[in-house]
Amino acid sequence: MNALLAYLFLAATAEPLPEHVDIPNEHSTVICPNQAAAQTMLNQYYRVQPAPNNHTIDIEHFFAGLRATGCSQDAERKGVVTILSAKSRATVELAGGTERMLRYEGRDETGKIIAGIVSEDGNNSFPRTDLARWLSERTSNGWLDARGAQTVATFYRCKTPEAAKLVVSGMKGMEQAKEADFSKKLARNAAQNGCRQATDRYQVTALLETAGNECGFECYIDLTALAAFDRSGLPVGLIFDGSLM
Repeated sequence: MNALLAYLFLAATAEPLPEHVDIPNEHSTVICPNQAAAQTMLNQYYRVQPAPNNHTIDIEHFFAGLRATGCSQDAERKGVVTILSAKSRATVELAGGTERMLRYEGRDETGKIIAGIVSEDGNNSFPRTDLARWLSERTSNGWLDARGAQTVATFYRCKTPEAAKLVVSGMKGMEQAKEADFSKKLARNAAQNGCRQATDRYQVTALLETAGNECGFECYIDLTALAAFDRSGLPVGLIFDGSLM
């Protein structure tokens, strides 16, 4: 009976699993030789720099912790790590807000059991799809705002997502064209498909097609056809230019 009560108590007080139990291969995690080392690392070496630099972890102290505990940054992992159980958490007080650090037991793609630490907030928000990655790099909370776009001349709104996709598909084969020739054809294709210069903000929902043009030294035109909603909730197509100039 006592053993049963002890088991029920432990089960009731177990740390809940995070929102995402997978740690993508591209997302950093600290890996330790055992859970005791991971707990020491978490307790003693996630220290924030003093103000006004308290928006980051004290890196020198952090690396001293890696040496002291035998933990390492991303070493000895193969592919995605699956979190099997949450062991403990710590909150780091940064100037811009708090960040939760999670000590976990996990398993990599070879089946190896891992004692690790990961930023729970960072891992939960890490983009896991092509759309999520694009949104994280190009938008503000999923919204594109043409009103402040520097590339407004090639930021088009189309009546339908299909029209936007058709325009961008029509730019295939122009990868080595002169910038002026590429821009003229894009404007012509957009006009023929009823697309016009965007003037508002739009919530992106899907990536449809891409086309590019290596237009010269430090010049690359990167077009993406998108499905989106305007502010009224109307579905539209967008042609977005994410050029590097």
